[in-house]
Amino acid sequence: MNDYKKHIAIIGAGIGGLALGCFLKKHKIDCVIFERSSSINHLGAGISISPNGSNILKKLDLIDQIKKISGNPKRAYFYNELEEITSLPVDIVTTSRESLYKVLLNSYLSKQGEILFNYELNDIDLHNKKINFTNGFSINVNHIVASDGINSKCRKIAFKDDDKPFYSGYSVWRSIISLDQKNIEFYLGKNFHSVVYPINSKQVSFIAAVKTDTKTNESWRQEGYFNELANDIPANILERFPALKNSNLFKWGVYIRKDITKLFKENITFIGDAAHPIVPFMGQGGCLALEDAYVLGELFVKNNKNYGLAQKIYKKNRSKRIKYIQRRSLNQAKLNHIENPLISSIRNIIMRHTPIMSLMTKKIWEYKPIID
Repeated sequence: MNDYKKHIAIIGAGIGGLALGCFLKKHKIDCVIFERSSSINHLGAGISISPNGSNILKKLDLIDQIKKISGNPKRAYFYNELEEITSLPVDIVTTSRESLYKVLLNSYLSKQGEILFNYELNDIDLHNKKINFTNGFSINVNHIVASDGINSKCRKIAFKDDDKPFYSGYSVWRSIISLDQKNIEFYLGKNFHSVVYPINSKQVSFIAAVKTDTKTNESWRQEGYFNELANDIPANILERFPALKNSNLFKWGVYIRKDITKLFKENITFIGDAAHPIVPFMGQGGCLALEDAYVLGELFVKNNKNYGLAQKIYKKNRSKRIKYIQRRSLNQAKLNHIENPLISSIRNIIMRHTPIMSLMTKKIWEYKPIID
């Protein structure tokens, strides 16, 4: 093992962890990423990157690379019972997590960034900044950043597991299927909605969210079956995507936390889902992780590695934004899944005849972090 006493240790090679590594290496700050898996596993998932996320990737000079291998839809169409409600222009990059991870990882490695796979966290001595791994290695570092997802082991250690994720009331289906589709399609319905968008010129990401009291595990690896999907989503929508019958389907429960403003403790700082898991109905999970990485990285630089001061400013900077996105995402789920036919008709009229959709996204998409 190298001597990492002057390094920032990033636990988890997710979107936030890789992006933070890129920002730190850009500013020539020593860092190392520890990933418990043997490789970065995408498991056939798509991701949408709205302008607030694209702006972060621009700062890393990566957005053009992403666009070249992604879907770049220009319009989003909204349907209710297969009847078009409205459509509007969009400025979103829709891609696969595999593509985004690959671009971030290659950028990090090109900057001589170090990443160690098969390093699963065992324990952390926060006071002494010592990390112990299940493979027997122990290291001392300068600071720790947790980017290890919603089931963050770092968080359990730091906060003594006092804030476990709980089921949000929604479960989500996902699959990648072969289809040449240029734009985004939203299907709204009673207790469900579905989103289909291109991730490249040959494939689309199919996502269907269902409101249900039946809890599903929080696992991207849990396989599902078409007959189960058919029980959740109307047949006339599934008939538009026949490739689903022979595709790999996954279903996971959406879990959240009550307190999403616990962003640091002593010598560890949290980013992405390790800090603030949210329901995915505004497409902001990955974008928030990118924002976190940029803000925290810039604060480490600006405050000359005074991590304690950087942590306090980071929390002040991010808390209001995070809570706003969480609230908007939960409200969007309710709007998507309206049960009452009269209320859904009123929603459709408002969507069709007012600029409500553009106004709802403006504050989210036009956000630009101010580092102070």
